[in-house]
Amino acid sequence: MQVYVRKEIQAFEYVSFTEFKNEDELDFCCEKLKKYVSVVKSWSSKIGKFCIVEKDILTPIDYCPFCGAKIEYISVE
Repeated sequence: MQVYVRKEIQAFEYVSFTEFKNEDELDFCCEKLKKYVSVVKSWSSKIGKFCIVEKDILTPIDYCPFCGAKIEYISVE
């Protein structure tokens, strides 16, 4: 699964990452992850990755916790 990420710098020190989508929807590796992302606010704009959220703790993921597919974060300028 490929996720396109754009780094934004605001003010002098504040850096955030936005999930960049083309006109097409993001191709999720599995329906479970797609459903999880739609229900739980799992995108972290601070680190630019999807996260698993447990009791307000964000754990960034590089692999889908449901099917094990690698999530590749691609920087877009």
